[in-house]
Amino acid sequence: MTGHLEAVLGADAALRAGRGVDIAAMDRRAFLGTMCAGGIATFGMPVVRFAHLRQQGRLVFVLLRGGVDGLAALVPFGDPAYRALRGAMAFDSDTLTPLDGTFGLAPGLGALHEFWERNELVALHAMAIPYRTRSHFDGQAVLETGLDRPVGSAEGWLNRLLQVMPGERSGIAVASGMPRSLSGPFEVRTWSPAQLGAVDDAYLERLASLYRRDRALSGRFEAAIQQQASVGEEAMAGGGAQRGGITPLFQATARLMRAPDGPNVAAVEFSGWDTHANQGLAGGALDRLLGQLGDGLAGFRVAMDRDWADTTVVVMTEFGRTARPNGTRGTDHGTGGAGFVIGPKVGRSRVVTDWPGLGARELFEGRDVAGTLDTRAVLAGVVGPVFDLTAGQVERVLPGSTGLLGLTLLSG
Repeated sequence: MTGHLEAVLGADAALRAGRGVDIAAMDRRAFLGTMCAGGIATFGMPVVRFAHLRQQGRLVFVLLRGGVDGLAALVPFGDPAYRALRGAMAFDSDTLTPLDGTFGLAPGLGALHEFWERNELVALHAMAIPYRTRSHFDGQAVLETGLDRPVGSAEGWLNRLLQVMPGERSGIAVASGMPRSLSGPFEVRTWSPAQLGAVDDAYLERLASLYRRDRALSGRFEAAIQQQASVGEEAMAGGGAQRGGITPLFQATARLMRAPDGPNVAAVEFSGWDTHANQGLAGGALDRLLGQLGDGLAGFRVAMDRDWADTTVVVMTEFGRTARPNGTRGTDHGTGGAGFVIGPKVGRSRVVTDWPGLGARELFEGRDVAGTLDTRAVLAGVVGPVFDLTAGQVERVLPGSTGLLGLTLLSG
C-alpha cells in the first residue's frame, strides 16, 4: 500500500512539475485506449499544442553546465605557446583530429569529424559571455538570459525567441526542470527520463480521473502521456539515460522534435564539466564526457533523419577555464572557451575565431584565454537566418547584439 501511494504521489509530483512519467512497464496502447474510452477526449484542449513554424526551421540549444575547458576540446596545437603552457596536459598532435593548421578536435570529439566532412560544422574558439566573472551562477545567468550582465531579466533568450517568432511555434526543455533559457511568459514544456519506476495502468487511470476535474491539469496530463508515447520505450532501453548516457537523451529529443506537432525549439543541458582535478588527456575523465557529447550529437543527426535538413544545433558553455593547469591536474574557472554550431545550414565547415594567442601577454589577466567572440553575436548569427527574423526581432531576443560584429555562420 505504501509503495502504491508513493508511486501515485511521485507521478503526481512529476506531472505538476511538468516532467515526464515513466510508463515503461505498462502497455501504452491499452492505456491510451482506456483513457479515450474513459473520456479523456472530454478533458478539454491541451494547455500546449505543438505546431510547426512556417519556415520549418528547428533549433536545439545544448548547454554544457560547469564550464568546459576549451583548450581540451578544440585544441590549439598549432599555437607556438600551447605545449609549454599546458605542460603535462598538452595533447600529442597525433591523437587529435586536425581541422586546420592550428586547431584539432580532442580524441573524444572524433565523432564530430563526420559533421566536418559533411560541411556541417562551425567550431568556435575564444568565445565568451560579455561579463567577466568566473562564477557559474553569473555565467549561466548571462548566457541563458542573453543579456550583458547577470541581472535585469528573468526571461531566457529562447523564450523571447518564441515570443517574436512568426506563425505557430512551441518549445521544449529536455531537462529535469525548466532552464532559465526557456523561462518566460511563452509557455513551454519539459521532458526528462523519469526516475519514478513503473506506473501501472490503474495508477494512471486514477490520475486521469482525478485530473479530469481540473481543466489546466487535465490538459497537461494528456500532453505528458502523448509526449512519452512519442519518445517511446526504446530511447530509454537498458537504462542508458539513467546511467548517464547522452545519446538516448539526444535520440529522445529527436523523436519529440520529429513528431507531427513537435516543437521547433529545444533546450538540452548536461552537467559535469567542472573539471578542477584529474581532468586527464585522451581517454581521461573530460575526454570521456566529450566522447559522450560527440556520440550523442552524431546519434541525434541520425535520429532526425530527413528533418535534419532544417535543423541547427548550438553547443555552448558558460565560460572556459584557466589556460594553465592547476596543481591537481585540472583547470579552474576561466574566461574564453569553445563551442560549436552544427547543421546542414552551415554550408561550409570552418573554425571561426579571432584567436588571441596563448603567450603570457595575450592571456586575459595572465591566466585565461581572452574572450574575443561574444556569445550573443554567435546566437544572433544563428537565430536570425534560421527563423528569418528581422534585425529588430533579433535585438529583442538578444539585447545589444546589433552593436556586435555581425557573424555569417549559416549559408546553406
